[in-house]
Amino acid sequence: MNLKEATLEKHQQAEQTPFMQAVFAKKLPAILWADFTHQKSLIYNGIEGVAGACGLTQDLPDIQRAHYLYLDYKEMSQGKFVCAYRQSAIDYYKYILSIYPDPDRIMAHLYVWHMGDLYGGQMIKKIVDAPHRNLEFKNADLLKNNIRTKLKDSMADEANIAFDWAIKVLNDYDLN
Repeated sequence: MNLKEATLEKHQQAEQTPFMQAVFAKKLPAILWADFTHQKSLIYNGIEGVAGACGLTQDLPDIQRAHYLYLDYKEMSQGKFVCAYRQSAIDYYKYILSIYPDPDRIMAHLYVWHMGDLYGGQMIKKIVDAPHRNLEFKNADLLKNNIRTKLKDSMADEANIAFDWAIKVLNDYDLN
């Protein structure tokens, strides 16, 4: 079973969270999208930091998204509100740091989040009315291909852990 097939169930679970269902139904309050963008900036800081320290990003042009996520959040908030990091995002950030320097485990997290932006994120850009600098890639096809060259089917367990963390972060939002 390849990596995509081995993570399909968790991927579908993430898409079925109340948060993502609200996104696709165009019913997510803007402040919650801003908050989620802020949480992602912390998560991406962790992933991109340890990936860079392991030398995984050298041939991944335009992979760095954390700064763009923060800029998007700042534009959405416009100083009118401040979102704090949620415990789920902090715990995930700590987990990312704890798996350093294992490049395969780190790459599994980069795969889940960044490929998610390269694919599903492109749909979300059309659905969510917000700044999306973080979803604008100079050469998305090259980036996708270069990420794929670093993937191994043996990364499936850690990629599923990345999806578990994503689900935990997404479920941290009370949409009732």
